[in-house]
Amino acid sequence: MPTISLDRFTALVIDDQEEVREYVRLVLETLGIGHVVTVGSGRDALAAVTSPGARFDLILCDLQMPESDGVETLRALAAMGVEAWVVVMSVEEPRIIETAGMLATAQGLHVLGAVQKPVDHRRMAALLAHIADTEAAPSRAYVAAPPGDLPDAFRRGEMQLHYQPKVHMKSGRFTSAEALVRWQHPTLGLIMPGAFVPLVESSAEFAHQLNEYALQEAIRCAGRWRAGGRNLAVSVNLSASAFDRLDLPERIEAMARDANVPNDHITLELTETQVARDAISMSEVSTRLRLKRFNLSVDDFGTGNSGLSQLRQLPFNEIKIDRGFVHGCSTSFTQRSVVEASLALARDLGMTSVAEGVETREDWNLLAELGCDVVQGYYVARPMSELGLARWVPQWQERVV
Repeated sequence: MPTISLDRFTALVIDDQEEVREYVRLVLETLGIGHVVTVGSGRDALAAVTSPGARFDLILCDLQMPESDGVETLRALAAMGVEAWVVVMSVEEPRIIETAGMLATAQGLHVLGAVQKPVDHRRMAALLAHIADTEAAPSRAYVAAPPGDLPDAFRRGEMQLHYQPKVHMKSGRFTSAEALVRWQHPTLGLIMPGAFVPLVESSAEFAHQLNEYALQEAIRCAGRWRAGGRNLAVSVNLSASAFDRLDLPERIEAMARDANVPNDHITLELTETQVARDAISMSEVSTRLRLKRFNLSVDDFGTGNSGLSQLRQLPFNEIKIDRGFVHGCSTSFTQRSVVEASLALARDLGMTSVAEGVETREDWNLLAELGCDVVQGYYVARPMSELGLARWVPQWQERVV
């Protein structure tokens, strides 16, 4: 595993007392942390982590704070899908600090440890030594999914959806969110889709269950937002096998009707490398979906050999340019050329263009210059729970306004 020096780490210190923040900052810098940001409240912490392009490797959070205490702040960070090492610090007794750390772990945060205040230099050094030879931020992207546990995952309701915001490039407005499936395994924790979706799609039964779950939950989420007076359009990834079922348009329409969600607020994404077993069935189902005003998106455009053929044969009205071309397009002539050609194609066909994998301001600026319609990626926000999305939206809107 590649190592990274602590001087490349960025830390966030959350404490309501300025003298404590400055002391902890000094300790961290003395121990080799390259960049330290300090904030005085949970609200300011949420603003910091949701700032465009923000990325923290280490977060130290006090428990006793006014307005929003440390437990509430850590819950919000977990809901937003923050991936960073977390240290809980407090003047409280060790059992309270330890319990808060266990709670944060259960909520999905990567808790490195807990320290009593005043922060001890040696204790902090020991914690940092634990991560000095690991990646900058922890990740569960490579946790292997046990195939034998898959049936129980559906039976026990261990699948869940996270939502990655999509924003309109010209206005900066939050427009919709892509629903991304995760597996909350009882012992392995959160497993990313790359580790289990291929297993799911190897079984017609499991693929159908996952398609139905993702559709139902994403549409119900949009319905809950609508019932609360807020607008939310959702995108859902479907396997090609879903289009083998001729009643797919009626099933999705019934879900949308039950949740009181307009059909045009639902986008169905199909990866261009996927091919249905029955091309005629796929063409019929996709055409009927468009007749019912559902949106169809060709995902990962440019990564397969059938993209242009699919655009000719199927009534897609959105192109999603693959992150492999988008990330770094501002510095790569080849990637820029592919992105530019894809955007021109979308314009010529009257389709909405979406760039995924936007992680830097430079790539954002280029996409704006080239006329991309919608963007998503870590520069905007990471995938997060429904609760995290509700907390993220006001933060983003403050910046846009």
